[in-house]
Amino acid sequence: MPHVIRRGRADLEAAWRELPRGPWRWAGVVARVEGSYLAVSGDALLVAGVVVEFGRPLHPVALVTVREDGTAVHLWPAAAIERTEAVKRFLTQVSRELTSFGAGEVLTTNLPDLV
Repeated sequence: MPHVIRRGRADLEAAWRELPRGPWRWAGVVARVEGSYLAVSGDALLVAGVVVEFGRPLHPVALVTVREDGTAVHLWPAAAIERTEAVKRFLTQVSRELTSFGAGEVLTTNLPDLV
């Protein structure tokens, strides 16, 4: 599963209200956030996006969770989606945007070429 884990606990409530929506462009790909949904507990955030790659829209959902040691960003397993390069870029972009809300440097990832 593609993931990025950053040091520090991001303020998910602030991210829910103020997370940039894009659009972001990478070569022939365009992506943006369509919406975000904060868990009642405040410790999880779903970030729904649309990624258009080769004229085909994909709809990834990033799951952001806070842990004792940091902030984790994964693809939400309940939304089956093709894990294309563009979808992985969307995931890393969401991770980057969380630095404005308290997440720090990358602790671990399986997307080292994109972070």
